[in-house]
Amino acid sequence: MTAPTIFAATATWEKIIWKGEVAWASTQGNVQAVVTEPRARLIYLGASDGSSNLLNAPVPPASPTKDNPWPNLGGHRFWLGPQTRWIWPPPAEWEYSAAHDVTTQDGVLILRHAHRNPEYPAITREYAWEGNRLRCTALWPDDGRPYFGIHVLAVDTPVEITARLEKTAFAPAGLVVAQIKDLEGPIHLPHPSITLHDQSATVRSGIKTVKLGFVPQPLTISRPHGWSLSVHPGPYSSATSGSPDHGYVSQIWAGDKTHDFNELEQLTPYLKGDASGRCSSTIYLEAVPPGT
Repeated sequence: MTAPTIFAATATWEKIIWKGEVAWASTQGNVQAVVTEPRARLIYLGASDGSSNLLNAPVPPASPTKDNPWPNLGGHRFWLGPQTRWIWPPPAEWEYSAAHDVTTQDGVLILRHAHRNPEYPAITREYAWEGNRLRCTALWPDDGRPYFGIHVLAVDTPVEITARLEKTAFAPAGLVVAQIKDLEGPIHLPHPSITLHDQSATVRSGIKTVKLGFVPQPLTISRPHGWSLSVHPGPYSSATSGSPDHGYVSQIWAGDKTHDFNELEQLTPYLKGDASGRCSSTIYLEAVPPGT
């Protein structure tokens, strides 16, 4: 796919304490990004004064327990697919482990995940500003097995999002039910969470749980106090011949009224390593302040 215009990284990262967690913060204009070491991920993106977080971020973070073995930690998750290899939960070093180490270089924050599970390669994350967008990149060594990248942004409810449709013989409605662990059938319409228009569909949270895939595109939602958040698909290392969900890889998970967060996802095709032997997957996050 065509990479977006690249801007020089200008903002630097400063080590801070964010709501009791060791973290790194960087500000570009009126927008601040915060990445915490205990969660090993971006956990805050929003107003530079800390007053408005566009991401879902439970505070304090819950640790897995017998009664709640897979708590939501919020923020920017990254997993390797297909999910049928692990169903749920993801490997602990992806979801419930602190960063192994953190460094900065030329405006780029680099976190290496802990690596204890030999079934999966080690993952490294990078965060850097490129213009007014935050680049979020995951990298892993090509171990000869096909994986695709799954970027997941947890956002607070309520959510209402409109996505462009592309109708094909495989997806006559222009969207698909995203595959998770079992082979899903075609979408059954009408669906209470989906309003269909001629060239687009609007998905709303808090009604009935659904996970949908759309052709690659930015996913944009309005947030309180006049903010908006866009999750843009970005470049990735060389693709193989396959793609999850037949290429409908910009995805939305909307929960029913029992859920207090929803997810915006950008997936890649199955990837192979570049000349250095590494696979990579990038998204760009754009937080737009009110009145901009």
